[in-house]
Amino acid sequence: MSKKIKFLKKPILSVASVAIVAVLAFFAITPGNNLNSLNDSDYKIIDVHENIDSMDQADKLVSVMDAVNISQTVLVGSPEELLNYTGEQGFSSIEENNEEILSIANEYDERFYAFCAIDPDDADKVATAKKCIAEGGTGLKLYNGHTFFYEYPLDDDRLLPLYRYAEEEGVPMMIHVNTAYYLDQFEDVLTLYPDLQVVCPHFCLSSKNPAQLASLFNDFPNLYVDISFGYQDYLKDGLTRISENIDVFKDLFNKYGDRFLFGTVAVVTNDEEKTEEWLEETYRTYRDLLEKDIYTTARVTDEETGELVLLNGLALSADVLEKIYSGNWEGIMTR
Repeated sequence: MSKKIKFLKKPILSVASVAIVAVLAFFAITPGNNLNSLNDSDYKIIDVHENIDSMDQADKLVSVMDAVNISQTVLVGSPEELLNYTGEQGFSSIEENNEEILSIANEYDERFYAFCAIDPDDADKVATAKKCIAEGGTGLKLYNGHTFFYEYPLDDDRLLPLYRYAEEEGVPMMIHVNTAYYLDQFEDVLTLYPDLQVVCPHFCLSSKNPAQLASLFNDFPNLYVDISFGYQDYLKDGLTRISENIDVFKDLFNKYGDRFLFGTVAVVTNDEEKTEEWLEETYRTYRDLLEKDIYTTARVTDEETGELVLLNGLALSADVLEKIYSGNWEGIMTR
């Protein structure tokens, strides 16, 4: 472009060309697609688990991320039945949501990763996974271990080629597992594919059984968990559970600090409740859980009085926080 401008005979054309280039460059930069608004003196934070219904919600989510100092977020493909829960079972519109999160991750490439969800009924799961990665995806999500979406065992032959592909190509997988029902199947997968990097969300649904989670960590060095609880009722129960057993959880986090990942799962939609303020409060709650000795949140109130409840926090050291907030995730991504 510079050479063409240099040899134009009429200066006014040169000025016009420069102006056009400047305008195009301005619109090529997606608002929020940079890290300039973050606080460098705060922790670098990567949220490894969030759901979003469409591109329309992306700017709202970026604004919340900036407010809480989250540099990047992993968007996970989600069926309609999860995004807008009605109690009806199904696994619909997953291709559409995968396309949405891929579009967001590509447009806001500095801020988002995309983990495409794989339909249990997909006849060629590996081809779908390859297409996702080719289009900008970073990882894969399986809901087979979710009781609501359970179709067949996690160690079923129909899933083994997908695990093998992910292990061989270094593609991390997030596998939702209700360990109260499917623990043996999950352990089979982790044993068969020891080099597969697996993130099991929501404490691997083992926050009621910390000893079980510790056992999983001891047996499977390729296993990580995120600290999200999901829907508001689950979040309230989970925060209360940790508060009431704070010493047990402090020991767990300090001993296995290299296996926990920061996650939120507020489920970002156009629901009138899901305002920026609501999302920010939820995200800050997870930070307070990790960082503070005592904290309160609008997510946990007294059922009779409606007053905020004092909760015990983990008050983790800076070294452990750095691992959970970003170090562990970056380790997964460099393997």
